[in-house]
This record gives sequence, C-alpha cells and structure tokens, in this order.
Amino acid sequence: MGEEGAGIVFLWLLVHNHLGLYRRTAGGRTGGTMWLPTLTEADPLVSSEGALDPLGLYAIADALAVELVPGVRERQQHPRFLTAMAVSLAVCADFEDGVVAKDSVSDPWQVFEWYLVEGLVRTCTVDEIRGLPGRDKAARALRDRVPLAALRYLKTPSVYGFHGVYRLLARTLGVEAEGRLGELGHDLLVAWGDDQNLTGFHGSATGPGREARQQLVSAVEHGLKKGATDRSGGWSGWTFFRDHLLPRRIGRRERRTLVKALTGPQSDARRQVMGFLVSPEGQGLWRRLLDEAEGSRFADERAFHAALRPHASANLRTLLDAIDAYEAFAQALQDAFDECLYVMSRNRGRRTPPSELARARLVREAAESCAALYHKAGERLLPFTGEASRFQDGFSALSEPMGAEEWVERLLEHHRRVQRNKPPNGKTPWFETFDDGSVVVRPGYIRDHGGVGDTSYVHTYRTQALWSFAEDLRMVS
Repeated sequence: MGEEGAGIVFLWLLVHNHLGLYRRTAGGRTGGTMWLPTLTEADPLVSSEGALDPLGLYAIADALAVELVPGVRERQQHPRFLTAMAVSLAVCADFEDGVVAKDSVSDPWQVFEWYLVEGLVRTCTVDEIRGLPGRDKAARALRDRVPLAALRYLKTPSVYGFHGVYRLLARTLGVEAEGRLGELGHDLLVAWGDDQNLTGFHGSATGPGREARQQLVSAVEHGLKKGATDRSGGWSGWTFFRDHLLPRRIGRRERRTLVKALTGPQSDARRQVMGFLVSPEGQGLWRRLLDEAEGSRFADERAFHAALRPHASANLRTLLDAIDAYEAFAQALQDAFDECLYVMSRNRGRRTPPSELARARLVREAAESCAALYHKAGERLLPFTGEASRFQDGFSALSEPMGAEEWVERLLEHHRRVQRNKPPNGKTPWFETFDDGSVVVRPGYIRDHGGVGDTSYVHTYRTQALWSFAEDLRMVS
C-alpha cells in the first residue's frame, strides 16, 4: 500500500474471545486490567486486521490454563448449565442420530436451547438471568413477536450458546460422553430430579417428571418440524425452565453432585486451585484483589497464584512456575508493542522510524530483559513438551541480546508474521510499513497511552470463572 493508505480507516472491534483468556490490550485498561464485558450474544465481526492477540501469545497461555483447570473457560459463570445440558441430553435422546430441523442446520439440542433461553427470558427478571448466553437475541425476538430460530439466534450457537460455552466442561467431567449422557450426567439428573420432585424425568420410574419430560420432547419435536420454537405465550412449559433450571437456584443434592465433580480427583490441579480459592485465605485474598481491580471482572491472578504456590503439590508448582515465567515474557512483549502503537499515535500520521520507537522506555526495558525472560520461560516450559516447542518456534527471533533498535524491528516483524499466518488467509498488520522501515499506525489502532508497565498477567487463568462457580454453589461465604 502507498503512503495514502495510512489514511484508510479500518474497522476495529475489541471482540471477546470465547476461550476468554486475553486480558490486556493497549487501551481500555484500568489499573493494568482490561474490562472484558460478559456478553450474552457473541456474533463477533472480524476486520481484515484480525481480532486480538497481535503477538501470537494466546495459544501457549490457553494450553497452560487448560492444564491448570481442565474444561473451564473464562466465559463460564454458572455450573447449573451442566445440569441443563444433562436435561437436554435426556430430552434429545428420543430423537434419532442425524435428525435436524426444517432449517437443515439445527440439531435437537439446539432446538431445546432455544426453548430454554426463550423460557427464561419470558419468565425471569434481567438480574436472574445474567450470564445466560443468547438472552438478548431471545428478548429481541419476543419484542418482535417472532419465534426464536436459527436466523434470530446466535450466529455460531455451537460455540457461543450455553451448550457451546459449557460443552468442553461437560465432556471433561462426564456429563456428556460421545453425544450421550455420561456418568455424571446420570448422577446429576437423579440428584436434580430428587430436588425438584421430578421423579420419572429420567429412567424407568413413574412420577411427575415423566409428564414434564414428554412435554419438552413434544416441544422439541414441533420445533424441529417448524425450524423455530413452536409454543404460544400461554404454554405452561415456559415456567418449567424458571422453576427447575434457573442458573442460580440449585437444589441441595444437585449442588452437592456438582461440587463433588468440580473438586474430585479427576483433575488434581483443578481440585487444588478450587480448594485454595474457597479456603478462608483464598476467599479473603480474591475479594481483596477484586476490590483492587476497581470493578474490572478480572483481578490480578499473579498474586493469587503466588499465594497458592506454598499450598500446591510439586506438579502444580511446576505449572505455576511455567505460567509465571511465560507471563513475564508475554508482558514485556505486550508492553513494548503497546508502547510502539502509542508512539506512532502521537505522531498523528507522520512516519515513525524504528530509532524513535527504540527510545521509548518500555521498549528499551523489553529489549534489555527479553533474552533472559525468553530463556527462563523456555526452561520452565520444558515439562510441557508441546508448549516448549511452540514457544521456541514462535519467539526464537527475540531470544538473543541486541540493541533496542534491532530488537524493536524484530518485534514489528514478529507481529507482521503473526498476522500473516492467521487463518484462513492471513490478516493485515496493525500498522503500515514503508520502504525505509518507518511505520504508521492504522487509524483503528490509535492509542492514547502505551504499555501498563506493571507485573500483571497478560492473560487470564480461569480464577474468576471458578469464583463464580463457587458463589453459585455456596462454597464461599
């Protein structure tokens, strides 16, 4: 592109990531923390420059978070959606494999999800259904007096609907197994049925649950035929979802089953993290960190992990050490990149040479420390073979000591390479580069401040999701 190309305005959206790990970006920070809103409908648009993660730091952080708390994603808030998935599996078991709705795309579980979301929106207050994926879409459909259907619902419901958000955890814990009810799914339905006086909903016993289940099966059957929800506003089934599946209204036996699953021996690391979080020390620390974050959804997990470490097993300490070292490296790169965008922004469209970028404080500090941080992170990642290799492949160009100007040139080239390799066909860099090596930030990425220059993590590691689970399950005071 020519120089005039720098004046072309590109759309930039801060798109939340459904894996929910990217925590800091240039701009939108409060005390080093980016406010990531809890979106209920995720229909992200992606510009030609791509969404977040301009330096390719996310994948390793995600893998480490999966190792730490398997199945848990930052967008998860309410463990009762696991019960809702068990109910969905029981209802949809009546339909043959491969059955889809009239729209040729919606599976039975998707039709069940439409009914549940619409039912909760119809019968509950906004506060009661905070964190319900798709609620805004359902509310809009109700206002327009049209049934909820694929074209009126989330664009990627298999990712952003409650089935999509919680499916990995459901499979990890055994609520679902190969598309069927797993062992925990059976246990949840029994506990839930006992709490809700719905004997017969699952299994061969007779009772009030059998009629309720048949009512839902019939609704899903008609929804498949129509390709949309197919019940009037007076349908008695709408209140079923409020009375028996409201996210925060978990019964005693159901709650005990969920707590056992989340804190059981299946994942020793997750058990230890959850155990420390709900301990008096962990509760006090996390509440203080939330207060210090000034209302941001994400508190400083570095401090939480540091306090957890003395209580952790040897294997968990190894993982926490890897996270700490990787985040220190990521922080140096992210701060330097944000600082570069800020310096370019101050120049108001004038070309910025690498020598000017190299004089910025956070760039100089990153250039001086990066080699040591790289080697420490690489060493700490060695027990995690795949991530150690990915780290070396991705960041080796920044592994040796060098002057600040050469270092920042490599950082900018690293960003261009990351963007070029993004699927499906690559993305445009966040700045334009000219033949003499100078750069101009694209208008969508103009910054009014640079890097944060603190010790907070760049990414998130699920503590907030676990805290939300603990609150719903009454594990914290």
